[in-house]
Amino acid sequence: MKAAKRSASKASRKRGRPRKEDAVRTESGQISRAKVPGEAIDRLARETRMRHYGLKKDDAKQPEAGTVIGRMKLLGLISGELYDAFTRYQMTVERYRLALQVPDSLKTRRGGVMNVAPDEADENAVVAWDRLSAAIKEAQAKYSGNLMAPLNYIVSRDENHPHMMADLRVVGNVLCRFYGIDVLRKSA
Repeated sequence: MKAAKRSASKASRKRGRPRKEDAVRTESGQISRAKVPGEAIDRLARETRMRHYGLKKDDAKQPEAGTVIGRMKLLGLISGELYDAFTRYQMTVERYRLALQVPDSLKTRRGGVMNVAPDEADENAVVAWDRLSAAIKEAQAKYSGNLMAPLNYIVSRDENHPHMMADLRVVGNVLCRFYGIDVLRKSA
């Protein structure tokens, strides 16, 4: 009986391919296939941003380089105040879509439950959107270009449309006045 146990334990120790001891491994224990060990995960994304969008190496590392308005800020096409106004606009639109339970909003707060009574945050989001759209419509009456198109295409959909830059700056100034960003910058 002892001989059978010894031979079984020897056989189990010798099964399979021998483990390579000097190989660089990932966190899961698999052998790493990376050509350069310790290489940054987002290296390819940074190189692509540098090549396609003309960003510098330091700018391509910034999180703003992932969006069209962020790249415009990094390239100096829009100011930091306009960038802040556009990011606040994105948050306002997202809150408004959540309040209306729009099916295509990517972030759901309620887990897909429909017909839930609106709470105070939802009502505040609708009021904030109404005030914001009224400010944009008021500026639209004074300006001959379309102010909603750059917000829709460049800011919300994250598409690059260089021919809309003038309208984007105008609506950005409207948003800065609406959110009080220019006043905050001057007082700081």
